[in-house]
Amino acid sequence: MSSLDAVLDGVLTAPGVTGAVLVDGVTGTSYAAQGEAGAAQDAHRIASLAAVHLHRAGCEGEVESVVVTTRTSHHVTLRVQRQGDPLLLSAVLDRERVALAWAMRDLTRHAETLLA
Repeated sequence: MSSLDAVLDGVLTAPGVTGAVLVDGVTGTSYAAQGEAGAAQDAHRIASLAAVHLHRAGCEGEVESVVVTTRTSHHVTLRVQRQGDPLLLSAVLDRERVALAWAMRDLTRHAETLLA
């Protein structure tokens, strides 16, 4: 098992997380995926759209996270800064089984261990 798969396995241990994916922040290339990560595969496009429209609205700086909520799930994407292009850690969370604030904290912790 690669270290990326191990980190994503750790992400899946959090209550309510049903899938996770790690993608390149510029190209959208998927490096690793675990669980039901189908919807998270579009993390790159969602984060790019959010960044473009926020900048048009006058917001400054890089987008650090994006949360999209549907009737049944939260789709959380976090930017993982590294040398070169950023990575995006995206997870699908079951709304009935997760507290979003706790999940964000756990995902941030896992994102920090990605490059450690």
